[in-house]
Parts: sequence; structure tokens; C-alpha cells
Amino acid sequence: MFTKRQTRQRAVVAGLTALAVLLGAVALATEFFDTTLQTAVYDKAIDLSPAKVKNQVTIVALDDPTITQYGRYPLPRKAYADLIKALKPLSPAVVAFDVGFYDPAADPAEDRALAEAIRDFQTPTDPSQRPGSVILAMQGAGEQELGDHTTVYKTLQFPVPVLRDAASGLGAVNINPDPDGRVRDSQLVITGPDGARYYSLPLVAAARQQRADLAKLRREGDRLILPTPLGDRVMPVDRRGGMSVYYAAPPAPTTYDNPAYPCRNPAEFCVVSLKDVVNGAIDRRLIIGHAVLVGAHSVSAVPDDYPVPNSQGSKMYGVEIWANTAQSIFTNRYPVLKQGFFTTLVQLSLLTLVGMVLVLRWRLYGFFGALVLFLAYVVGGYVLFANQTGGDVGTGAVEVPSLGYLVGAPFWWVVVLGYLLVEEQVAVARTRSTFGRFVTPAVARTIMDREEAGMLSLGGEDRRVTVLFGDIRGFTTISEGMTPATLLGHLNRYFDGMVDIVNRYEGTVNKYNGDNIMVLWGAPLEVRDQAKKAVECALEMQRWIVGERSKGGPDVSFGFGINTGHVVAGFLGAKGRMEYTVIGDTANVASRLTSSDIARRDQVACSAETLKEVGDDVAFIDLGAIPVKGRAEPVQCYQINRLGPIATPNPAPPPEVPIGRAAVAGYH
Repeated sequence: MFTKRQTRQRAVVAGLTALAVLLGAVALATEFFDTTLQTAVYDKAIDLSPAKVKNQVTIVALDDPTITQYGRYPLPRKAYADLIKALKPLSPAVVAFDVGFYDPAADPAEDRALAEAIRDFQTPTDPSQRPGSVILAMQGAGEQELGDHTTVYKTLQFPVPVLRDAASGLGAVNINPDPDGRVRDSQLVITGPDGARYYSLPLVAAARQQRADLAKLRREGDRLILPTPLGDRVMPVDRRGGMSVYYAAPPAPTTYDNPAYPCRNPAEFCVVSLKDVVNGAIDRRLIIGHAVLVGAHSVSAVPDDYPVPNSQGSKMYGVEIWANTAQSIFTNRYPVLKQGFFTTLVQLSLLTLVGMVLVLRWRLYGFFGALVLFLAYVVGGYVLFANQTGGDVGTGAVEVPSLGYLVGAPFWWVVVLGYLLVEEQVAVARTRSTFGRFVTPAVARTIMDREEAGMLSLGGEDRRVTVLFGDIRGFTTISEGMTPATLLGHLNRYFDGMVDIVNRYEGTVNKYNGDNIMVLWGAPLEVRDQAKKAVECALEMQRWIVGERSKGGPDVSFGFGINTGHVVAGFLGAKGRMEYTVIGDTANVASRLTSSDIARRDQVACSAETLKEVGDDVAFIDLGAIPVKGRAEPVQCYQINRLGPIATPNPAPPPEVPIGRAAVAGYH
């Protein structure tokens, strides 16, 4: 079944398609490309379709101007107490500190003053007002291990007791970059050594801002569900408790060299200097009702920054990552690294198969067509993602197209194209070999080269060649005593040996005509010393023929005639059926020289034109000027007995009777 090329190709393509799908399934099951190709697709999706920045989060920056105002870094507790006092009349919904108060101040009075400011902030001046909330940072430290959709830490760090008791709550600020160093998710849940669970700072801040009760947060499978007055927030979490962050804006410029400061660029998160808040230089509209996140930003002392999907070569401060996390929760939209297993596998299977069929049908053009299809698919995937994320509020998880797992399809197209090209080369080689059985390799190459160049047509060109004709002596008598099959077998045996010798001497077998053979030197390929090689070839063939006879073969002998001169060489026949041949007097004379009374049994005869080109080391017999059929002028003929070291095996003496007109009609 597989000997037929088309059937074999289809079977190989089917097998490669099945292998591609199998390996794709293995890659999906093992998440092989999750941290390489698919993360690149994810990053580009976030970069091309960022979430909209909503006026819900304001970042208060611990920046260089603030450090200058307070004289040192880390800032003294007084700076934070001043901030909280300045924020209270501005009525933020919640204030969350991405600042570690894990060690007591040098002066305990500073911690007590900050704690008092926190308590005062959380006590409304008007009973009708909503009490404020201050969230302080805590974090897991030391060794960690994977829990049930959470990360378990052996050690936890908390604010000093006086501040912890004063705060409304705690929020974890652990950041876990991916293997490539980028931060793509936020650690929503961590667990301490005692099994107690803690939620991330942005999650706690978002819950307080939206008046949601974290006590009602529940997990269903790989989703955290937080009921809020505006609807459930359904947050997908991975095995370590991380939620993918839908980054809404690239890293914001520093506060001190941002021409849009403060907060005049709607495409950036609002970042204001702590110094300006304390000094009363910030418009209340930038704070009122917002979730205020306090942390290092625009600070050169100890930069707390990380690369993120849309950071575009720069880095994003940790407090901005929390702002983007809170933004994702507010808008209830969370990007998922890739589509589901079966959805991705079906896409991979269809895309691979369609590309395979195109390549199988149209080879290289099909491959380019498949690439265009793949590019269209990539663009379509990003467009679909953009459409799914275009609204103000989402409905939960949004899957990034699994293009990182689909890039395997073009790889398999290349494999199939390479296989088919190898098949084509094998087929061409086989065609050349088969073709060469009917025409010589030189003619086969000429025909195929001209066909590829679009120059295969009827017509010829003037060429100077040497033509050899060989004719069996007494063929009629020999054939009378043999069956046709036996006769054909003997002819093929002798012609096979003679062609080997012709090839060694760079000749081109032009045709067989029953009991004779025609060989060319100089067409279709140029050959140096063509006349000499033709005569040497003829003498070598006579030696081989006599040797075969001596081994018990039939009494077969040849006479060879050789002539040199100009001919018209080219393709003769009809457009649908042509052959390569030579036409002209030179070929006619060579044919006449095979007459039995010129090129006698086991002898080689040539014209004067050929003899003068073979050199001086030659032994010959002058046969005189012989009239031949078809020519007005006689042809000076010579019998060659030796050329260099090669001699005829049975040299004949000069003819006893002068040769008259050639006895055979010869070549037409």
C-alpha cells in the first residue's frame, strides 16, 4: 500500500498530525510552555488590551521629595502619623500601607503616636459618616510550601503589637515573581504555620472600599468568591493562591518629573507625593472615597520595583502592583494564562490538520497559505480577547488565547514540507534514473534543465561534434539461428558493456537502431579532445567485444565508423513528442564508414577530419578516398589499429582490392 507515493504521503501526514496532537496534549497536561511561550502571549495580550484605569485607587508615594522633607529613609513614624491626620478630612474609603512596621521605633512614643492617629482616623467625627479603615502590611517569611490554593509559610511577620491592635486589619504583601522575573499574579491567600489564613493587602483594601465582608469570602474549586453590594467578585486562583492581575496601566512616571503631576493623565494611576498630602497640596477629589495605597514609589534609596507584563522595559513599584490588583477586583475582570485543556487541544488539532492539508496539496504555496492562516488566527485571538475585556465591568475570568501552545502547528508544517521536499527529490532522482535508461544522463539533464528554464522546445544549434556509429557484422545470419528473445538478450548484453565504456570516455549514446548504435562527443555537453576520446572508446569497445566472444558468446562482431565536423544538434519531432539528435553531413559520413568494406570486422574506421585531431601516437592504414552514398566528393578514410597504448585486438591488413563505393546506405 505504501509503495504508491500519494498513499504514502497521506499516511505520513496523518501520522505526523496524530503525533502533533499527542505531543500537544502532553505539553498541555504538563504545562510545558506556561512559563515560556504562553507567558509571552499573555504579556502581549495585556499590553495590547490594558484594562481601563478607574478613578478608585490613589497611590501615596514615599518618594525622594518626602525623604528630603523628613530627612531620612526609612521615614520616621511621624511621617505616617502626619499622613493619616492629613487624610482624615479628605475622607478616603480605606488607607492600606505597603510599609512594614515589623520592628518597633527607636522611641516607643512614635509607635504610640502613630497608633493613636490610626485610631482617630477610624473614628468618624460625625456619627452619620462611615468609619475609615487602616490596613497594615504583614507577610510570610522563610520557607514556604504549596497548600490547597494557598502558600504555607513557616514564619509570619506582623506589625508591632501597638500598631496591629490599632489597625482595622492586616493584608499580606508577598510578591512572587514568575521564573522569568515578571510579576503576573498577586498572592491573594497565604497560610501561617498554625493554619490561619491571611488575605492580600489589595484584596482587603478592595473589600473595605466596596463594603464587602471578608468573612463571607468562600472558595469553590479554583475560584474565590467575594459577595459585594455590587455583585459577586469571582477571582480565579492558582494552586499557590495567586490571582492573575489585569494590569491597567504601565508603570507611572516619578512624581518629581511627571509633567502631568498630580494625576492629570487618565491613562495612569493617580500617584501623589506623601509630602504634598501632608502639606495640604493635593485636591480632595483625588482622595475622597478612594482606596489609598501607601508605599515606596519614585524613591531612589531602596527601589521596590519589578518587571510586569506591560512594563515595556521598565519596572513597576510594588504599591502599583497592588493598585492594579485592586483595580482587577473592582472591575471583576481577571486574565487567565491560557484557555482550557480541551479547547486548546481542539484548536491545535484543527489548525495543525488544516495546515498539513494545505502543505500536502500545494507544497510551498500551501505552507505560506498556512502561515497566513496562522497569523490571521493569532490576530483573531487578540481581537477576541480585546472584545471580551472592552466593557467597564467584567464577569470574572477572561482566558488569554492559547497561542503559545498553537505555535507547534507551524513546526509540524515545516516537518511535513521538508518530508515532501525529500520525497520530491527522491522522485526526481528516480525520474532521472528511469529517464536515463531511455536517454543518456547528459541528455536527460539537458532536457530537465531546459524544461525548468522554460526553454524546452523544438529547434537546434550548430555544434562541432564527433559521431561514432557501430554496426554488427553479419547480423542477418546471426539472427536466423536464434529466437527473438535470445537475440534480444545477446544484443542487450553487448550494448550494456559498450555503454559502460562509452560513459568512461564521456560519450553520449544518442540512439539504438536495431543492430547499430550511435554515440556523440560534443553534444549535448562540451567534451575536450572529443575525436581522440571517440577513437579510444571505439578501440576499447573492440577489445571488450572480442573478449566476450572468447568467453563463449555468440559470434558477434562490430565495425565502427567515426567522423568529426559540424552538425545541427537539438530537439526534433513534434511538440508533444520530441527527441534529442544531430543532423548533418558529419553524421551521414560517420554512418557510411560502418560499411562492411570500410570498417571491417573488429575494425575502427575514421575520416581525415577525425584522424588529424587524435595526435601523432597513432597507427593507421590509409584506405584511400572512398565515394559514399549521398556525397559528391569522396571521403578520405583510415583504419585505426592503435592510438596510444590502446590497440585493436585483430588488426586487419590493407584491403587486397581497392575499396569502391560504400556498400551500405547507413544513417539517414
